Amino acid sequence: MNKIFDYKVDLKDKNILIIMPKFYAYQAKMQEDFNVRGANVRFYDEEPGKRDYLILKNIEKFLRMKNIFKAFNRKLADRIIAEMPAEKYDYFLVIRGNVITNDTIEHIKSVALKSDAKTIYYSWDTFENMRHNGNLGRVFDKRATFDSVDVKNNPDYDLIPLFYSDEFNADESMADITPEYDYVSVAAFYPFRYKYFKAMKEANPDKKLCLKLYLSPTVYRGKKIKDPALVRNLDRDIVSFEPFTPEQIRNLCLNSKAIVDLALENQKGLTMRTMETLGIKRKIVTNNVHLREYEFYNEDNAVVLEDLASMEPSKFILPGREWLDKPYVENEEVRRKYSIHAWIDNLFR
Repeated sequence: MNKIFDYKVDLKDKNILIIMPKFYAYQAKMQEDFNVRGANVRFYDEEPGKRDYLILKNIEKFLRMKNIFKAFNRKLADRIIAEMPAEKYDYFLVIRGNVITNDTIEHIKSVALKSDAKTIYYSWDTFENMRHNGNLGRVFDKRATFDSVDVKNNPDYDLIPLFYSDEFNADESMADITPEYDYVSVAAFYPFRYKYFKAMKEANPDKKLCLKLYLSPTVYRGKKIKDPALVRNLDRDIVSFEPFTPEQIRNLCLNSKAIVDLALENQKGLTMRTMETLGIKRKIVTNNVHLREYEFYNEDNAVVLEDLASMEPSKFILPGREWLDKPYVENEEVRRKYSIHAWIDNLFR
């Protein structure tokens, strides 16, 4: 927990309502920050459980049923109102809000918030991936997104990039680590990532690589039926059926000179892994061309791969010793601006 951060926003004794996804352990990381600030926070899930969500989503798609998430919205609002503090909420934050309706938001605002409460919307997904396409944010006092392209197309939104948590905040102990690998990547399995990782493995025999993809057994069984060629003879040096813990991911990243981060092909905002790489002062190789737009971009620290889809497998050659061994270019003032504590300050400022 970072108790020495120079907090800019006073949230002491403020009641805060947050609706957001269950996204790794980031709710817990946010809770730690709010605890230090002395805020009282209650979290609620922004979607049904994954199994129920997929069932409802498929029913909606194939039967063309509108308002398929109406019952979820009603139950969510009823629960929030039943459990709200007697003095009501000072702040209301929604992150993503993929199935929440405007009516649900307005109902919560009218019943559970103080008359002078502030409402905030934040998207850590690109608008085209969400059911409301970013329009939900317009019923809030403040709206922001991590996606620089969405901000350009929606000037009423602020750009607030993602963050690194305290586990990825570089300290003196990290400076003593001698990296075991040249390149590390730990990510979820997608066919494009698997294809590119195999190409990188073959094209870089002179480098120490640790490229890992987690493929859940459930997804694997589905792929065996729908796309058997894709999962036939999987490279088990790359693919794991066991999920990686946050500690494993952190340790692998720390034990590398550089991180390979292949964002989803339509993703324009910077990934959490990009911010974590900044936090631990490691170099990065990524396919996200929008990295060049950010103040911490530096050619000595980052290499952007373009047009991967058109490249021959033999061309997937990662930068060599000349780039890897060049000292990391530090800017501590800028780096600290992207911690989880600064991210919360920016949201509630």
